[in-house]
Amino acid sequence: MNRIISIFRRDFKSSVREYILLYMMIGPLLLALGFSMIIPNTESASLQFALEASLDQSIVDEFNKYGSVFLFESKEEIINRVNGMDDIAGVMSEKEGSLFIILEGNETHDTKVVPQKIIREINGVNDASISYKIRDIGVKRSPISIIGSAALMITAIILGGIIIGFNIIEEKESKTIQALNVTMMNKMEFIIGKSLLGFVLPVAQVYIILWLLKIDDVNKLMILVIVLSGTLTASVLGFLIGVISDNQIAGVMNMKMIYLATAASIVGAMVIPESSQFFLYILPTYWIFVGFRDIVSNTATWHQIIINLSWILGMTFILFMLIKKRIIRGLT
Repeated sequence: MNRIISIFRRDFKSSVREYILLYMMIGPLLLALGFSMIIPNTESASLQFALEASLDQSIVDEFNKYGSVFLFESKEEIINRVNGMDDIAGVMSEKEGSLFIILEGNETHDTKVVPQKIIREINGVNDASISYKIRDIGVKRSPISIIGSAALMITAIILGGIIIGFNIIEEKESKTIQALNVTMMNKMEFIIGKSLLGFVLPVAQVYIILWLLKIDDVNKLMILVIVLSGTLTASVLGFLIGVISDNQIAGVMNMKMIYLATAASIVGAMVIPESSQFFLYILPTYWIFVGFRDIVSNTATWHQIIINLSWILGMTFILFMLIKKRIIRGLT
């Protein structure tokens, strides 16, 4: 056990020291941070109103029929909210009790007009020229958010495996593997020690990505199941990269091939009709992406997760058996 922990510590220090590996460790988190600033969601796409907290509850309820309502104590707070980056109309009452609208000036047509209609209805004034229908389509998260978050999580998993591969390449270049062959450490301890970073890092990254994207209403246990099974696939690919690459340049080239297969599975799952996706079933990355996509969209069931898990483990096992001898030779 101590030897396994020793390998893990050495790999972690090596990854932090090497800039390319350090970027692989923090890259998914930086991408998630940037993505969180641009992804649309149904809340920002719907109408929003900043109302004075002292308004009658019946007025608040009327605005609630048309969108999201935020209550503020003072006029200054409402103005600051209206001047924010998103689209929102402020509504306050004058001393005589009449309502007035506060706008920044760059709002959409609906944000400008709908509050006027609501106020007319509150005042009992009918305006037949304006007609609105509010329909809840039941979508809590935009497709871009679902696909983007799933792609980021699978990227974190694949990068975990690639880090394993590059650490093996470094061991080969420094002749450390040959030295380990004459020590008391056996191959299983070496493999477990090398794989540990590829398992621990993606698990932490995936949950941080969910936190950065404010996706907190998903089944965390389902996420963990897909992450752990995915890291097994990534570890096998990482060892393959490590043993077939003589140097880091070759490692980068092989890494691109892995990314190409991953990208193909993601694009295929998005653009190909589901009835025609059967030829993607042999790619474990396809099932990892589909699992994340369904979990984030809150449509996944444990039955479907078990099916995904079976395909991931089955295809990974077949891949491992095909390249097992090559990996063993590369580690001697």
